[in-house]
Amino acid sequence: MGLFALFCLLLFCSVSGKVVDFLDKGQLLELKNAIFDPHNMLSSWKSTAPDHCSWFGVTCNSHGRVSELRIPGGGKLSNVIGKFLELKVLSIPFNRIAGELPNEIWGLKSLEVIDIEGNLITGDLSMVDFSNLKKLQVLNLGFNRLSGNIHKSFEECKNLTVLNLAGNRIQGPIPDVLPVLPPQPRRALQDSRGNDVNKKGLSPFEWVLILVASLIVLILLVVIIVYFYMRNRRRSSRVDGINIIPSPPRSGNERLVIFREVGVPLTFNNVIEATGNFTSRNCIGSGGFGSTYRAEISPGITVAVKRLTVEMCQGVPQFNAEIRTLGRIRHSNLVTLIGYYASPSEMFLVYNYLPGGSLEELIRDKRNHVIGLKTVHKIALDIAGALAFLHDDCNPRILHRDVKPSNILLDKDLKACLSDFGLSRLLEGFETHVTTGVAGTFGYVAPEYALACRVSDKADVYSYGVMLLELISDKRALDPSFAKEDNGYTIVFWARTLRREGRVEEVFAAGMWEAGPENVLLDLLKLGLMCTTELPSGRPTMRQVVRKLRHIQRDFDR
Repeated sequence: MGLFALFCLLLFCSVSGKVVDFLDKGQLLELKNAIFDPHNMLSSWKSTAPDHCSWFGVTCNSHGRVSELRIPGGGKLSNVIGKFLELKVLSIPFNRIAGELPNEIWGLKSLEVIDIEGNLITGDLSMVDFSNLKKLQVLNLGFNRLSGNIHKSFEECKNLTVLNLAGNRIQGPIPDVLPVLPPQPRRALQDSRGNDVNKKGLSPFEWVLILVASLIVLILLVVIIVYFYMRNRRRSSRVDGINIIPSPPRSGNERLVIFREVGVPLTFNNVIEATGNFTSRNCIGSGGFGSTYRAEISPGITVAVKRLTVEMCQGVPQFNAEIRTLGRIRHSNLVTLIGYYASPSEMFLVYNYLPGGSLEELIRDKRNHVIGLKTVHKIALDIAGALAFLHDDCNPRILHRDVKPSNILLDKDLKACLSDFGLSRLLEGFETHVTTGVAGTFGYVAPEYALACRVSDKADVYSYGVMLLELISDKRALDPSFAKEDNGYTIVFWARTLRREGRVEEVFAAGMWEAGPENVLLDLLKLGLMCTTELPSGRPTMRQVVRKLRHIQRDFDR
């Protein structure tokens, strides 16, 4: 009787998922112990937590088994990961994972996605047996330190649709897998947890439900489009006391909304003509929000015109109110918003034109032209002052969220001005940056922002620190030379490694260390590394950065 009761208990636990729960929970806790987690992102992973399926980065299937792991952190992956037999997705991109991948990973027969791009993983792919990964659809091992030839068993990955091996030291041919894929994906319809719900096709009733739902969505889209079209037609002809001519229809002579006069009238027609109808020969820069063009309105009067992507602008709530706020901002190290034009088919902002180009171009040209340390320091101080103003003196305060050299413009005397401030919030939800999924550009985005979308002024501080390291080193945030070195993948890790190894002189651009003074150079390096500390609480505020740079400035006068 006792054995029968025990059997019933075990059967009940198996059905309710409790045995599996204990098993996978223990394995997750074991995996956590092997992961370096400086941001405490895995704080929910604890034995007292009742449901491991609700832990950060963990997704389970309907049986309570771990099916997806999307975890941050560093260190080495434990071989315990091979115990998650129903794991379909393993995603740990752009972290600090080092060493070789456990062999147990290649034995997980349910794996469909392996995304471990941008880590410090080593190993010889000729030793990897891929024959168990017959369900694998995505293999992203780009920008690690892998080497060797690809094992012939790779040909067993018949379902592979995405393959990225760039940025490694892999040799030899890639087995012919991708060209033999069938024209249609070999996947059954799946639910939100990745479980098969119908392997034989949909029933007529299910098809009716799908068609009805699609029709409802289509009707709603039409209603929304008509609503915004009619709202734009009825929009008031005045915004905050500044004349706006409704559009369409458009005659070409509509005045722009003007915040600051430039000496001649600015109309839709003369701006378009001055840009050559936005031809490439007048394009002076492109970014996530659109392209910027040089426009000579009349002899001696030149402006910069940022043409926004129309899809990003339609339906943006309170655009006029937000843009008026930006138009009131004045600071000597911020580009000046002169005015703007907005209609359902066209939208552009007009700024003062700075003839010195971008800081990105200056850093690139510095390799051929020596720029003095005082100029480097002045540019760093200019941008620090601009960010401190946005963070502390604007009401409401403004977080830039995309600080990088291409968004820093220079006048003829190399005075630096920050551009694109306020646009991330203005066009939130419509950004087109291709590398992060958040506002910003990969390489400049702070870890807590990239991993958890936690936005704060300290994210701008991190981006500023990356920019400062670029300025003193002439390296890019993701310089191609890093892929060939053993010093890491980003400029932050590269500079931190050289400093730890006592090779600080190698951080600086050619001739800069020899020209000195060394104490100023070391202070700038320390400031850049302090701004890029992984924990936001360890970074200074931009106001503190300004004070530090002014203190460094006094060393020039000694």
